[in-house]
Amino acid sequence: MRSVIDGLFVALLVAEPALAGSILYATAASQQRIDGFCLGADGALAASPSVQVGTQGRLPRRVLVGKDVLGKPVLYVAEADRIEAFKIGDHGGLSSLGDTRAVRNPQDLALSPDGKTLYVTHQGFLEAFALAADGSLPTPPRGGSPDPFTSCIQGEPTNTFLDAQATSGLLYVSADDIPGRIAIYRLNPDGSLPQTGCRLNNTDASKVKTPDSERKRLQRPKAFLVVGDFVYVEERALRRLTAFRLQPDGTFCDRGKDANGNVVAESCGDIAYFLPTPACARRQAKKQRQQCAASTTGRILQYEGLVLHPGGDTLLGTEFFKGRVDAYRLKPEPRLAGAPRVRLPKGPTRFSEANPVMTPVRLTATEKAVYVAGGELDRVIALRLRADGVLADATPFSRTDEQTDSFPNDVAVATLLGSCQ
Repeated sequence: MRSVIDGLFVALLVAEPALAGSILYATAASQQRIDGFCLGADGALAASPSVQVGTQGRLPRRVLVGKDVLGKPVLYVAEADRIEAFKIGDHGGLSSLGDTRAVRNPQDLALSPDGKTLYVTHQGFLEAFALAADGSLPTPPRGGSPDPFTSCIQGEPTNTFLDAQATSGLLYVSADDIPGRIAIYRLNPDGSLPQTGCRLNNTDASKVKTPDSERKRLQRPKAFLVVGDFVYVEERALRRLTAFRLQPDGTFCDRGKDANGNVVAESCGDIAYFLPTPACARRQAKKQRQQCAASTTGRILQYEGLVLHPGGDTLLGTEFFKGRVDAYRLKPEPRLAGAPRVRLPKGPTRFSEANPVMTPVRLTATEKAVYVAGGELDRVIALRLRADGVLADATPFSRTDEQTDSFPNDVAVATLLGSCQ
């Protein structure tokens, strides 16, 4: 009898599925490679990569994790001359799903909420790829148009679209023109952009698509986050973060058109809804010009990336020139019912120790840790987070070994179907 029980016990052990693991992918920009580092149960990084895969294009600069229709993870990589897709295996391995080839100098990647459309920012235009069921990108036609995208938006040729974020029905982009703006474009019901056949450096003004809403006169905006009814944006020229409250449909209080094409009144109704500062409110009383900021930080240095902690109330950013990570725990806004945490504090709630060797670029956060692409440090570092998203310690609790001359500039975490190996 005992041997039967032991046999059943062994069978149960064999039948038990492997625990799902996690892996962090980092760009090795200078080496034209993607590195994958397993994550421990406590969020710690493996010292050496378990995955190293070369890219088809030059200088991989952005990585983004999506899913196919079956829920299996897919990795998208923006390179200097194309977008590339990789199937993520059960244990973290990468296999190519093809590339677009004809994409020139992409700046950022964003996925639609349903994961079926990939958006890419460029100088002069935006493009969208309708993804296949397996998460792969459209295949460029042979002998035909070199443009692999399925829809696009033509902007001013001198304008560079930088960071992007898609919500249900809207695409937000930061635009680095003079001085700068956050532009909002309405998406078609299927997630596509409203134009096709856009061209880099197009000089035909008749093809330029005006944003459906925008906040102009921002001072060199780049990194931003849309969180609920607010957008938080870095104004590099002013060295600060600024928060604006959005209308119920997700647009700014500006002269524009609603979803039905009707012109929105310039006053946008009660301006008090947008929580103006006293100085801005006085200007608004004289003449409506630009939507007031809801809150701002004090002076900071340049952020290369901003992410939101999964808890939803803390912003994390990489201060490039100081070599550190800043955490902003949003404060309650007493002017709103229920006092939600939406107001920016004047300074970081907590920040990591500065590392003059590191030039931190982009970052990503889980509930337990924030992971930073270390740039000149040639490593990825991990900082432990409290439950509220604020840094638990000023020094990293984990880091990878040096990957010589790799210059990691972006990171992304994927949850695997099996253990990370």
